[in-house]
Amino acid sequence: LGPIRGEVEVGWYSTGYKFIEAYNIIPSFFTFALFPVMSRQANEDRPALVRSYQLAVKLLVTVALPVAVVTTFLSPTLIGVLAGNDYLPHGAIALTLMVWSIPVGWINSVTNYVLIAIGQQRALTRAFVIGLTFNVVANLIFLPIYGYPAAAIITILSEIVEGLPFYITLHRTLAPIPWFNILWRPALSAAIMFGITWAGWQVHPLLGLASGGIIYIGLILGLKAFDGDEQAQLISVLPSGLRVRLARQPGMSQQ
Repeated sequence: LGPIRGEVEVGWYSTGYKFIEAYNIIPSFFTFALFPVMSRQANEDRPALVRSYQLAVKLLVTVALPVAVVTTFLSPTLIGVLAGNDYLPHGAIALTLMVWSIPVGWINSVTNYVLIAIGQQRALTRAFVIGLTFNVVANLIFLPIYGYPAAAIITILSEIVEGLPFYITLHRTLAPIPWFNILWRPALSAAIMFGITWAGWQVHPLLGLASGGIIYIGLILGLKAFDGDEQAQLISVLPSGLRVRLARQPGMSQQ
């Protein structure tokens, strides 16, 4: 981006990317904590590994989507606070585009660790090479024409291109993953959240954010994004006092 479009656009892009790096701490710590469990399951109980993987993906996507929605609306404020008005509106545009890479990127993060657990490191190398090649070629083609917005969109596409070999390998070596069943409820909830947030934003930003967040949580619960077994797994890792209270709630699974 620097040699092709200049250091000013690098500044806009990199300022937005700092938030993506900050958000990526979430899947990093999550998958690092989960890896010992997945490694044990890979050796002892592959069906349990599949269930753990699906739950991990659903959790990460359920968090990533509302983060992306909120960041889309707050990107000018976030960039203004971090870097100042000199980086507006372009830094905010870069962030608004790039933040939609995190749902796919977070799935890739946990998939990466699952493939390591089942001994598919060679497949990881192939996927990284494919993703890197796509990223470099796409940037060389589109950066001279469109600049930093192209770089931001290519960030999203690179996550998808890198992820496809991951999922093909996972399908072949572990189990078919029911992606639609895992993702449709969080995706629908986030889409409705976006619409409600936008409508409320026209009245007042806080109203938009609050109403969107409440609607999202309500939809995740109402659509039963997490089934009974998944609820039991989640409850089992909570502190004992909270676990007992939740287990007593109607409709909550007990373990």
